Order: sequence, then structure tokens, then C-alpha cells
Amino acid sequence: MSGSWGHLRLLGWRTVVGRGKRRIGLLALLALPVFLATVTAGTFSSTAASAEQRANEIMGRADGFVSTSDTASADALRADLARKLPGLTALPVAGNPEFPVWAKDRTIDVRYQDVDWSHPLLHGKYRLTEGHFPLKHGEIAISSALAADLELTLGDVLPYRWERANPARIVGVVESPLAQKSHDYLAAPGQLRAWPRTGTDTTNVMVSDHGLLLAGDANQMDAAQTLIAERGLLLTTRSGIADARSFVEREPGLLLAPGVVLLGVVAAGAFTLRMRRIRGEFALLATLGFADRALRTAALSGALAAGLMAVPLGWLLGTALAAAARPLLPALTHRDISPYNPLLAEGLVTIVLSLAVATVTAVLASRHPADTPARARARTTPRDTARRGSTAAPVLAGLGAVCLALSGAVLDRDPAAWCAVAGVVFLSATALTRAAAILRLLARLGDRSFSGRIALRAFARDPRRPVSAVAVGSVTIAVAVGLLGTLSSVAAQERALYVGSRHLGQVEALLYSGSKPAAVEQALASALPQGTPIVRGTTPTDQRSLAKATTPALAPGWSIAPRPGSGDEARIQPIEVVDTGRKFEALTGRKWTGREREALQSGKVLALSPEYLDGDRVGLALPLDGSKYDTSRHVNGAALAEPVDNTTRSRAAAYVTSATVRGWGAETVDYSVIATTGDQAPPAGLDDELASVLEPVDVLMSDVRIERGPEGPAPILWYITLGLAFAALAATLGTVVTTSAAELRPDLVRLHRLGIAPRVIQRVVIWQSLAISLLAVLLGLAAGTGLAAARVWPYDAPVVLDWTAIGLLVAAIIALGGLYGAMASPRHLGNTLYRAET
Repeated sequence: MSGSWGHLRLLGWRTVVGRGKRRIGLLALLALPVFLATVTAGTFSSTAASAEQRANEIMGRADGFVSTSDTASADALRADLARKLPGLTALPVAGNPEFPVWAKDRTIDVRYQDVDWSHPLLHGKYRLTEGHFPLKHGEIAISSALAADLELTLGDVLPYRWERANPARIVGVVESPLAQKSHDYLAAPGQLRAWPRTGTDTTNVMVSDHGLLLAGDANQMDAAQTLIAERGLLLTTRSGIADARSFVEREPGLLLAPGVVLLGVVAAGAFTLRMRRIRGEFALLATLGFADRALRTAALSGALAAGLMAVPLGWLLGTALAAAARPLLPALTHRDISPYNPLLAEGLVTIVLSLAVATVTAVLASRHPADTPARARARTTPRDTARRGSTAAPVLAGLGAVCLALSGAVLDRDPAAWCAVAGVVFLSATALTRAAAILRLLARLGDRSFSGRIALRAFARDPRRPVSAVAVGSVTIAVAVGLLGTLSSVAAQERALYVGSRHLGQVEALLYSGSKPAAVEQALASALPQGTPIVRGTTPTDQRSLAKATTPALAPGWSIAPRPGSGDEARIQPIEVVDTGRKFEALTGRKWTGREREALQSGKVLALSPEYLDGDRVGLALPLDGSKYDTSRHVNGAALAEPVDNTTRSRAAAYVTSATVRGWGAETVDYSVIATTGDQAPPAGLDDELASVLEPVDVLMSDVRIERGPEGPAPILWYITLGLAFAALAATLGTVVTTSAAELRPDLVRLHRLGIAPRVIQRVVIWQSLAISLLAVLLGLAAGTGLAAARVWPYDAPVVLDWTAIGLLVAAIIALGGLYGAMASPRHLGNTLYRAET
């Protein structure tokens, strides 16, 4: 009997989709991945700034923006553009992202900008909420977030840190569309140039940007770009800002792709489980004369009907929720949302792909061997899984071995690492294919325990469900541990090989504001642990340079002239003054040797670069006007230091004592105070403590350098990621344990009738739950550790794992396994005996 299409469709709907809670559960499972992906894509599309919004944030209505480091360059460029491109609009603008202002009792950094705010090119850059934009010097507008944090209103003052005698008055309150919580400080055009450069000035103003906002037609902008490029500058255009967005920002519909993949996994599990549960019904239909092909058609039509109902419903609900959440997003993200994009084309593609994936999984789930009748399938357990696993295992193991061998033969580190990762993936897949064999081995080992023998032999008879749970759990844990282990290991390696201006853990307070070194030393000592080594950074200079500098620390120092033929002739290398072994250790990270100490104390130049030999003459570079140096002077008696790290060499090329400097006729000047806290990254709370003690001695946090170096994943990230893996395993484990307990119930009832104690029967289900949990954890941890090791081994990096978080995960999974087993074990067996047996 084949049956008409209408009957088969109805049969598939009634059996596969079912009724009541079973129908709702299946449709919810199929709709959930599409719903979550649609909500994610829709929300991201609303929160990701459009190209127009990004361009307005940077340049308002202008067509381009160019930035220079000084006013002279900006003025020269503006004059050149006006002469060669008379129709081009060039509006000068000055800005500083860390501008110091005095907020009652402390200094804070704000984002400074001054420009002609009445110009049409600035429309849309800021939104005025109160008052008006600054029109003249002495007037400022601040952001609403800054006004709220400092409790300021119109008419209050917020002075520049070094001009507290002439404070600027607030005439307006503004809001940045894409940074509503930012601290903005807007001034009238030319205000930054009008503030005088005093002896207590700070480097914040010295590194300000002075640029031009440009507007013109396409030909004018092309010509302007050519002129700007000839000066070695970069013109930022609206099209360049649009192209700089990430691929996902340009195509948010890509976020729908994970939903299709997840739907395939969910559909495969749901349809497979449903087909197993209705085999008895199909067997009965087979006895009534229905052919296997008709039954497969009915099953496929039911699965397709479920997909046709669930997938569009999931997309519609996700789109509706994403649209309904748009009014709430500005308050959550503190920025304007993008223009609404319903992602209709992307949604249609998602629906089609999801239906295709659901159909393929339904075909695979309803596919049976052609020579096995439906009635026989209903009463037997397929054994082809073990055969396929035994066939696939050697292939996967061979591929893994080949990849590992290639990783050892490839010289380039990146390909070698990815070959090693592929090898670990293949070997992990090999272990998963043998999960059924492992369960059978556990069944043999479980013979020592009555409850363990029953539990594990039940798994050995039909290992598909426990194997799927082990696969889901182990893969989830492996991905989490592998990813975080790689990040931690790479960070540890980067810290070991770190090259910077200071050693890791050092805090350096620059004395650019004219602060007294002794006062700064006392301030640092009060904020850092007792006994922290504190030294001064000192360099040689001369009276001429000191007289021209606004503060002693800003005086250009004497340097080492590059040696001819060294390949680095354009680089002037600093000289550091070192008088004590304590300072030598702070700068190099090691103690000085007897030979190094004798060389310094005898007046020699201790060269840190290996290009020097003992006794070489050393050329000095004495600063002249601008960036020019006099390199005609040489001194005798170089001594080559023992090897030092790259951080030490990047800071100075040579060490001399203060006595040697005075012998040259030069002066010594302290430019910083350096504290060495250790190799570990200083705590985040140290910034506030340093600000409170350094502010009274006129050292701002913008002039403080804290060398934290590369940081690995925060501990909380380990717990969050492993918590997600735990949740995935918990959901899978709960489904498998409860289903297995339900299938075992008739056998357990019979054991109860034979006199087996209820606590022994309860341990049967607990054994099953613990076996799945332990096997998933062991395989997942082994694979995750292997993935992390494979990714970093070509770089000679150690494998760093947060074993505390991993230990808590293992303990939680084992406890959850026991709890699931206890909760799923059958109760009141005597009252349900006959119902269970029928």
C-alpha cells in the first residue's frame, strides 16, 4: 500500500509533529534558533552605527578631514589649499582626546574640540540640549554626561587645568549622538592657541591635533587628497569611513548564519529522537500494508510541515522583538540607533536555507536500510553505528597523524599551528567515534557493581543517545577550554617576550609639569607597597637646552650618535645616567656585574648595543635648534655591557655616571620617577590611588605610565565561558538521563518485583548520569588542552589554564550528574508495575 499524498501528509503531521505538548515542543525547538539569530541580527543592525553616522561623528557634514600635529603645519596646508583650490572649503579645527580640566578638587581628562560651531559643516556633529554653542573665547559647551557627573549647569565654570585663574564659563550643554556618555569640552575657534604656554604646561596640550575639515566637489577632493599626500598626511573621507567598518557591520545579515547551523543540529537531534519514538507506530502501519517508501514520505512530509510552520514563525517573532526593542536601545547603549533595517532579503535567504537544512536532516533521520522492513526496525536496535565508527576511526586517526606530521615539517609558524590544531581535531573526532566502545568497556568494568552493570550494559546495548550527549558536552567544553587556554597562553608568551619603554609592572611618573622629583618620590612611596624600589630617570643635557625648555624635564638630552654603516643612521639613541646598582637593576631587570660596575665608576660609556666593542670611541649627539643635532663630538672608552633585553635597549643605548657627565661639561636632569612593583600587572584600582597622591604635586595621570603589558582573559571570562559550556552540557544531560530512565522503567519495575532494594534501583540511573558526565568532561578537557597546546606550540609558549575554574566546572558537572540521576530515578515502582509492563 502506498497511500495518497493527502493521507501521507496527514499521517506525517499526526505522527512526526504530533499533538499538544509534543507538537509545541517540536515547533519551539525548530523556531528557537531562527528566532535567536533574527533577534541578534536585528539588534546588532540597530546598534551598529551606519556609515553616515560614523562620518558625522568625525567630520560633521564635511567631505574630508585631515589632521596635523602642530598649528604651523595646519596653517601652511590651509594656505596651500586656498591658493591651489580656491573653491574648496577648509575649516580649521583643534582637538585633544585627553585635555586636562580642573574639576573642583582634582584633574580629569575630557575630549576637547574648538572650531567655528556656527558653520554648516558642523551640523549633526553634536546635538544641543541647552544654551548655545561657544561663540567667543572664554565660553565653553560641555556634554550632558560631564555636566551630570560634575553637577554643573549653565553659568558654572570648568577651567583648563593650567589656566585656573581665567576659567571658561559654560554656555551650552551638548550630546554626541554616538557617545552620549562621553566627556566632551567644546570651545570657540582658536581657544587652544589663545591659552598661553606656561612653565607648568602639560604634555596633553603639546600632543593636540590641529586639522582641517574639507568640503568640495569630487574633483576638488581628489586634488586635495593629492596635495595632502604629498605632505605625508592622510585625508579621511566619508567613503573611507564607510569602508573601514567591519564586514559584519556592513552585512549584519551574516549573524543569521549561526541560526541556520544551530537549526541543523537541533533538527537532527529532534527528528532522530522523534523517529525513534514513533518506530512502533510505523511498524504497525507496515503490518497494515504501507510500503517503506510511503512511510518515509510521510515522515519527510511531517518534518517539512513542521519546518514550514516553525521557521517563518521564528523569523517573524524575532523581527517583531528586534523592532519592539529599538526604543529601548538608546538608553541601554547610550548612543543613537541606526535607521531601521528589517533585513527582509537576508530573512528570506535564512528561511530558505533553514528549510533546506531541516529537510536534509529529516531525510537523514528517516533513512533506513532498504532491506530491513519497518516492523523489524521497530523491534531491533540498528548496529550499523558501531561499524561506521570502527571504519571512520582509522581514517580520522590517519588524518590527525598526517596533520601533526605536517605541523612538524612546516617552517612557518602560523601554518604549523593550524596543522597541529587540525590534527588535534581529527584525533578528538577519533575518540568520539570510539565513545560507544568506551561505554562497552565501562560496562565490563561495571560488573563489580550490580547497579553499575545494569546501567552501563543498557548503554552498551544502545549507545547512540549517551554518545550524542558525550559528543555535545565534550565538544562544548573543548571549544571553551581550547579558546580560553589559547588566549591565556598567548598572553603569557607575549608578557615573556614583551618589549616596551618600561619593564612590566613599572610605574613611571613624568615630570613634564615641573614637579619636584623628591615630592613625586614621596607620593609614589605612599601609594605603593612598602619597600617598592623607586628611582629617578636621569639624562645628560646642557644649560642652553635647559634655558629654552618650559620645564627641566622637557629639555632635550644628549644622546648617542648612530654609527656610520649601522643601518640606523637616522635614530638618535638616548643616554641614561646610572650611579647605583639599585637603579641599574630597576632599568635592566638584573643586577650589574663587577665588570659593568667598574666600567661605569671608571668613567667609561657602558654601551648596551652589541655593535660596540670594548675601547671603541662613542659619538655624542648634542641638541641644536629644532630636530637637529651636533654629532661631531666623540668620547673614548666604551665598554660593552652584558646582554640585556630589548626593553632595556629601547629605553637607552648607553649608561654613564653623573660624574662622567660633569666631566663632559654637561648637566644632569631628572625627567621621571620610576617605581618597580614586580612582574605582575598592577591592579586596576592603582590608577585612582596614584591620581589622589600625584595630583597635589602637579603630576597628572596623563603623565603617568603604568606598564601592565599584554593581559590574558580576565578570570571572570573563564567562569562565564565555562558556565555556558556547563549550561549546554546540563541541558543535554538532563534530556538524555530522563529519557533513558523512562526507557529503563519496565526493567527496573521487574527488578523491584524480584526484591531489589529501591536505593539500588536508584543508583542505576545515577550510574548512567555520572558515566556520561565524566566521559564528556574527560574527553572535553583532553581535547581543549590539546587544542590550546597545538595553537601555541610553534611559538614556544606555555599552555596556561585556569585550573581553579576548570576544577569548579568538573565538580559542578559531577554534582549535576548525581543530582540528575537522583531526580530522574523512578519512584513508587510498586504502584506503577502493571502500567509499566504494558
